[in-house]
Amino acid sequence: MGIDVGGTKIAAGTVSPEGVLIEEVKYPTTNTREELLSSIAGAINEVQGDYEIGGVCLAVPGYISTTENKILSAANLEAIESIPLKEELGNRTGVPVTVENDASAAAWGEFRFGAGKDVRHLILVTLGTGVGGGIISDGILLRGARGTGGELGHITVQPAGPRCGCGNRGCLEALASGTAIGRRAREVAREKPDSALGRLAPVRTPVGEDVVDLARKGDEGSLQVLREAGTWLGIGLAAFVNLFDPEVIAIGGGVSEAGDLILQSARRELRLRSNSPSRDLVEIREATLGAKSGMLGAAALARTEDGNYVLEV
Repeated sequence: MGIDVGGTKIAAGTVSPEGVLIEEVKYPTTNTREELLSSIAGAINEVQGDYEIGGVCLAVPGYISTTENKILSAANLEAIESIPLKEELGNRTGVPVTVENDASAAAWGEFRFGAGKDVRHLILVTLGTGVGGGIISDGILLRGARGTGGELGHITVQPAGPRCGCGNRGCLEALASGTAIGRRAREVAREKPDSALGRLAPVRTPVGEDVVDLARKGDEGSLQVLREAGTWLGIGLAAFVNLFDPEVIAIGGGVSEAGDLILQSARRELRLRSNSPSRDLVEIREATLGAKSGMLGAAALARTEDGNYVLEV
């Protein structure tokens, strides 16, 4: 079973070894300890039904200790930070429970069942409110010494760039996320008041979806914003290619719906800044699992009581 615990909802699914979602339920997320634990346990019990569940994995945002099965810090889930979830939820449900970072779980989902199911070396980059992702190298999910590795959105691509939510300046997230696109759109609207973007700004604050919509209609200000975001994305992707030599980089998240409006400049920058032969072999693909990638990936990372994975590669 995979449980995707987000800031607004908990999505729980029973998944077959082939990656087929058999049963799914959704609960609202609450931010008090007892209510949140009860909601997660309730989702597990409800979706279990008559199926024999080998293990449950929670995919949660933030910094995770996979060895201790604890959330070390999560902006929207403070209520269950530092709680031994394996014991707390295992006692309530009677099934083995483990914890994984949500972006890493999504990467594993794409690797097992989605855009990377035909390769051994995959990087998933998710472009949403922030930038996340995960790294699969020769079939192994890279977590780092403490399980907190793979924070792809927080590599520095412009040292003097805008402040990121993490406190650093010039992170990939601060320049290529949906939030960053919205911020840059407001700047360009002021710079180009006669553009469609500039005319929208006095009516309401432009957001990423507005930028994509106006860019598709040919608005030069909006196209500029997406080209710039794509350039910063490409600088980040080039670093990933040079470091990890992936076969495939899958791009997911809401911003990825802009397609070539953002990826064209990203591909150009990747080729300019990454090294051969890696740059000649890597393929940029669209992620295929959408919002279910975290749930499916978490299910494939669930472990039994003896520590073995439930759904083997």
